[in-house]
Amino acid sequence: MSKIGDSFDDYTQSANTLFHFMHESKYLKSILINRAIIPRYCIENFEYLHIHNKNVNYKEVAILQKCFCDIPLHKITDTFELKGVGNAYQSLTDNEKYSLEKNNSHPAFYGKFAIAFSKTWGENKNFQPIHYLNENSLYTTSFIRLLNNILNTDNISEEYARDVLNTLLFIKPLRGIIKRVISENITIEFYKNFHDEQEWRYTPDPSILSTLKLESMIANPKILNISDNIKRINNSLEKENFRALWLEYNYKDIRYIIVPDSSSKNEIINTIIHIPNKQFDSQSDVLNQKYALISKILVLEEIRKDL
Repeated sequence: MSKIGDSFDDYTQSANTLFHFMHESKYLKSILINRAIIPRYCIENFEYLHIHNKNVNYKEVAILQKCFCDIPLHKITDTFELKGVGNAYQSLTDNEKYSLEKNNSHPAFYGKFAIAFSKTWGENKNFQPIHYLNENSLYTTSFIRLLNNILNTDNISEEYARDVLNTLLFIKPLRGIIKRVISENITIEFYKNFHDEQEWRYTPDPSILSTLKLESMIANPKILNISDNIKRINNSLEKENFRALWLEYNYKDIRYIIVPDSSSKNEIINTIIHIPNKQFDSQSDVLNQKYALISKILVLEEIRKDL
């Protein structure tokens, strides 16, 4: 397979950069210190696919992944309007509903910390843009029929079945429900067009998963029904013996590091200064490499003021 070069890094109607957002600074610190992004099992809603195997309905599946979004830098702080749904939303006052519907942004849902790389880097790391399914299209209804036939037929070859099931790793509904944490006790659901996120997804190589005795998907309802099960599995993936499935990079690959405010910026600067020297490729100018990393930090508050 040929390596994508910089001359191909030219997207004229979308961003040339892929962002990975997170809610807490500890995740960004881990990414910088480990020089790697650790995949985790994330719950995906598959209720719209009506997947069933005899008497079992698979409404959700946990996929081992890391997600990035194709959003131009100048649009990261843009606010947009969304329709709130659900009981928690209905319990709000009219003014609270109006404020929440009018003031949404990508960081509000996915976190105010981020790290960004070029799309060229993502392509060479085998990232795949998500395939968004229109629930009403003939394509989707045909796929649902094929999927259920495979799950409920005994004489299907394992290779063919796995090939179709792997499609589930890279699909998402065109529209659906997304949750936004407003406070420690309040989470509001919104109806959202997921296509606007332009998601690209990384999933570990199947051969590596086989060696580590891991699956790309967890569909067992008994495991998924207890959130602590997924948390426990994800925590175990942070151990060094699972490093083969981590998404590694070089510090020079980073385009931007995003933090919410000046206090967080100082915190991340301190993290960078204390990254072990052995993590850097060239030992002759480690300090300059750290300064180069620090220069890539952008503050959301400042971005908002300048746009």
